[in-house]
Amino acid sequence: MVDTTAVIIDDDLVLDVNNGIIGTKDNNQKQHLPFDDLVEKIDTLEVAINNLESSLDPRTTSNLSQPGREGIYEKAGLITNIVIGVIIALVFILLLV
Repeated sequence: MVDTTAVIIDDDLVLDVNNGIIGTKDNNQKQHLPFDDLVEKIDTLEVAINNLESSLDPRTTSNLSQPGREGIYEKAGLITNIVIGVIIALVFILLLV
């Protein structure tokens, strides 16, 4: 009967399913990493990833912005495109004249 169940994560890392401990496969090094700390770090990374993904939406605001600033990136992009369009139109008019 199998005493322990291990999941191979990487070339050197193994997850002991029964204890929830991540360790190395090398018998010379008995390094055990606590699984709960890794889960907490992964959760903080997931929050950061969700914030990064939501920052790509022009209808949202950044985390440190003041309330009532929804859609500011969309308005800024519209104004920027209008200004660039006017400048390009003026350049074409000057080239034609």
